[in-house]
Amino acid sequence: MTALPTRRLALVFAAAFALCLLLLFPLALALSLSPLPAQGFHARAVSGSIWAGRAEGAGFGGVPLGDLRVSLSPFALATGKARFRFAPETGTAGPAGALIAARGAFAAEGVTAVVPMPPFVPGLGATLSLQDFGVSFAGNACRAASGAVTADVRMETANLSLAGTATCADGLLLLPLTGRTPAGDASLFVHIAGNAGYTYEIRVASAPETDAGFLAAGFVREGGNLVLRGEGRL
Repeated sequence: MTALPTRRLALVFAAAFALCLLLLFPLALALSLSPLPAQGFHARAVSGSIWAGRAEGAGFGGVPLGDLRVSLSPFALATGKARFRFAPETGTAGPAGALIAARGAFAAEGVTAVVPMPPFVPGLGATLSLQDFGVSFAGNACRAASGAVTADVRMETANLSLAGTATCADGLLLLPLTGRTPAGDASLFVHIAGNAGYTYEIRVASAPETDAGFLAAGFVREGGNLVLRGEGRL
């Protein structure tokens, strides 16, 4: 059996040591060194390695994501990006997809999730469902967006089921969701900026049996519709 030259043996041990460090590199440290926390990602506790980590009580801005399995792609690091894949705990339902963070840029890819929307008005609850959703921001401007988006809006006077496709408009992420009520058309348009600020407009057809409830919630009459507009931060 031929012995390896000393120099080659040293290179083999160095490569094995580097691989071992990479395999055991803590996910918590990788997250803290990435731009992702500054862009809104947070978790109550992070454990494990970059290959098989766990984030408990995770969220993005004010949107809760729950407990997730998280891994970091070392190949994306070579391009100056931190690409984190996330999935629900084994045997449970929850969000899945990828978040990509780089200096001055942020993206989400292949996200499938059901998340609560911010309470636009007291008494209004809404659930947003994303299917193969993706968005890319550069310099706080939306560059590309795709994926099916549906919203179930619950009010004391009515329930609205709205759907649409994510897109970009004037540098903002636009969720143009439309649907029908017994009284006529309904829509919810949400514009989201790269700094997590958003504006919204809810528009429903006016109907005598539901107008009083909508007006009490802050809607105003505009032609044959009732409209509510506002803004906030995710």
